This record gives sequence, C-alpha cells and structure tokens, in this order.
Amino acid sequence: MKRLVPLLAGVVAMFSPALMAASLDASDCHSPSSELDKLICHDAELVVLNKQLSGVYQQALTQSMVSEADVMKETQKNWLATRHLCLKHSDPQRCLVDSYRSRLQSFKEINATVLPPLATYSFSDLKEARFKGIEDIGTAIKLQHGLWAGEPYQPGGTVMPQVILLDDIKAVGPLTSNNHKMAAVLLNYSPGGTGQFLYLAVVDKQSGHLNNIATAFVGDRFRVKDLKIVNKKIILDVIQPGKNDPACCPGDVVRHIWHLNKQNELIEEPRLNKVVRLTPDILSNTQWQLESWRYGDPVSADSDISLRYVNGRFMGNIACNQYTVTVKSKVQPGFIDVLENHVSVTEKQCANPLAAEQQQRYLEQLGGVSQFTYFAGKLALSYRVNGQFGVMIYSQVPLIKTK
Repeated sequence: MKRLVPLLAGVVAMFSPALMAASLDASDCHSPSSELDKLICHDAELVVLNKQLSGVYQQALTQSMVSEADVMKETQKNWLATRHLCLKHSDPQRCLVDSYRSRLQSFKEINATVLPPLATYSFSDLKEARFKGIEDIGTAIKLQHGLWAGEPYQPGGTVMPQVILLDDIKAVGPLTSNNHKMAAVLLNYSPGGTGQFLYLAVVDKQSGHLNNIATAFVGDRFRVKDLKIVNKKIILDVIQPGKNDPACCPGDVVRHIWHLNKQNELIEEPRLNKVVRLTPDILSNTQWQLESWRYGDPVSADSDISLRYVNGRFMGNIACNQYTVTVKSKVQPGFIDVLENHVSVTEKQCANPLAAEQQQRYLEQLGGVSQFTYFAGKLALSYRVNGQFGVMIYSQVPLIKTK
C-alpha cells in the first residue's frame, strides 16, 4: 500500500495548535501592536475572554473534519475583522466584551455538538471518536458505533472503504514521563478489496474529550494475539504472514513494540525477539473460557467450559466434569488434528440440567477442530461437524493450575 507520508505530515501541520494560535484564534497579547490588540490586552476582562476563545476555537478546530475546519477558519477570520467595528462604538470595551461572549457561546455550541461530554476510555466512547492517519483516506474520520464507511467507489455501488475499531481489545496506561494515562486501540481498514490493513492508534483524553494524537500502520492480514502497555511502551503480539504463507493463513508469531516520542509520533523499535511459527505450544500457560459456539451463537450465562493446552493435550472443564483430548500439530501453521479416539471425561452428575447436552455438543465440536488462530485477542478454533463449518470463540481468563 502506498505510504502517503508527505500528505499525513501536511494534515498534522494543518491541525497543529501552535500554527492555529499564530493565525486565527484571537489577539496575540505577547506583542500587541494594533490599537485593537492594545485595548484587548490591557483590559483584565478582555484578556480572560481572549484566552478562553483561543482555547475553545482550537478545541473545535482540532476535533473537526477538514471540510468543517475550513468553514470554521473562514468564519473566525470574518469575526476577527468585525471586531474593529467596536473601535467606533461609544463604549468599545463593552462592545468587545459582548462580541467575545457571543463568539464563545457559538463555539461552545459547536463543541457540544462535535464532541461527546466528558469522554472516557470505554469502548462506547472510543467507538464514537475521531481518528486520523489512515493512509489513502487522508482526512480525519468520525466513527459511529465503531464503524466509518466512505463513499462507494462507483455511484450506486456497494464497494467502499471502511474502518472498524477492533472491539474488546485495548490497552490503557502511561506512554510519557508525566504518567498521564492514554489508550492504545486497533483499527482495521478495508479499502474495498482483499486487503485488511491494521492500524495502531493512541488516544489521549484532553479537557474531558478524546483526541487521537498518533496513528501507525501495522500490517496487512495480521491477526491480533495481545495488546498491552508496559514500561511506557506499546506491545502488540500478532500472527502475521510468513514468507510462503497463503493469503488465508498467516503463521508467524511476532512481537511489535512502539514508543511515543515528544512529537507524538509512534516509533517502532527494532525487533529483538525471534519469530516463531504458530503451533499449539503458543497456547501453553494460558487458559480460555468458551464464549461462543460459533459466530452469533453465544454460550448461556450459566455455562462453564474452559480450555488449556498442556503437553500435547487440550484439557479443561465442562460444568463439573473435566476432559482431556490429544492434539497433534500439522505442518501448516495453525492446523491441528484433534484425536477423538483419545478423549477422557469424568462422569460426575452436575447441578446444571443442561450440562450433559452442553458436554455432548462441545466434545463433538472440539473433535472436529482442524485449525486455530487469534482474532482481537481471542482464541478461535475452526471446526467441521456433519458437513457444517463453524468457529468457537474463547476469551482469555486468569490461569488456574490444576494438580
């Protein structure tokens, strides 16, 4: 994918607070030169209003789309020009105070519309945030319920660029020396073809609102294993395509590490860890809880079905019973053979009346598993039962070692 670094640099510069402060936000009281600026900068009430206006103007501008920002710049330019009319007023100071208060109210109304109030790093708020730095799009995008969809490539067509926030996986922690907590999230960009491009985005909370301060391209067709912030660094573990891997099945397990520099740029650090291939051994020392029998078919709230991998076997609980089954790794990364003839299950009578039915279904689907991988931090086991394909989804839980 073509890297549009010069274009992105232009976008960042366009929204730089330093550049905006030097042009259109309000009067510059560091070196007032005009009669109007001297009047504003030597009046205590107007100094406060001038500073407030500078803040709300920058807030509205940095949170707006490029087209919206252009309109704001033009209206602000016109307002700055009309302030001079107050010099002809019988009470110039009162005229300016009224003008500033009216302009402040306008921007407060804009910000109330553009920005959600007192945002947090919850997924519900992140799914409504604005993001920038997605290559080929070139402008900031506003998510709605975690999704952004662009215009179809052809009028009336169904193929269009889309950006999706990966749900259920994020990292929150400090990335700078001031220990201020930020959020690291993942975006999947689909231009409409076969590519699935993964992006890492850092979101900061400023004045109670979310601001995407940095975005970096990660790769194409990457499956996310884990995301965390440790020692002010973002650590992303992925399954990515190896040299000879087919498009369907990436097989390299790779760790990527970034830090945020003083210019709010994500800098990827040199890779030190050895690349390993995707085999069941990667599941060692982890424990998983079944959350879906297949996509769109969650397990019931009272279900308790777990999975671990220990020395060539899947093992875990199904309600009050324990099971073990032998697993053989195949040559192709992520492909396995679950040996149904090597299954053992305890035979306790469980209190859950559905336990026997769940046990039968689970062991049947587990016996049909032929492949495993990760998606957005979850474990996915692909199976085939009676000619029907499905994917069981597990979420990671704290490891409980059994004797």
